[in-house]
Amino acid sequence: MSNYENFEDGGICYLACEELFEYYNNSRTFCYRGCDYAKGRVNYPDLRKQAEHMCKRLSSEIMYSAEDVAKIKDLRVTSFQEPLDAGGIYKACLAGIRRQRY
Repeated sequence: MSNYENFEDGGICYLACEELFEYYNNSRTFCYRGCDYAKGRVNYPDLRKQAEHMCKRLSSEIMYSAEDVAKIKDLRVTSFQEPLDAGGIYKACLAGIRRQRY
């Protein structure tokens, strides 16, 4: 059984990412990464911040960008949002953190 199908290891988060983004959207991948980062961290404020910093680092490393994602005020996502810049990747990753159920 793959990691995305196992509900005991955060599978409900992966399903929430699938429901959030369209099936052809690459933002799903980054939402899954947010699920991975938040596993076991979301209920603790310090560890949740650590997961958010991991999303910041991911978005900066992928885009090789100096864009300051901490200054993004609107963190809402839509089903058709594409990860075309560091901000889009960061928002998709945070969506995975917000979809944790434990």
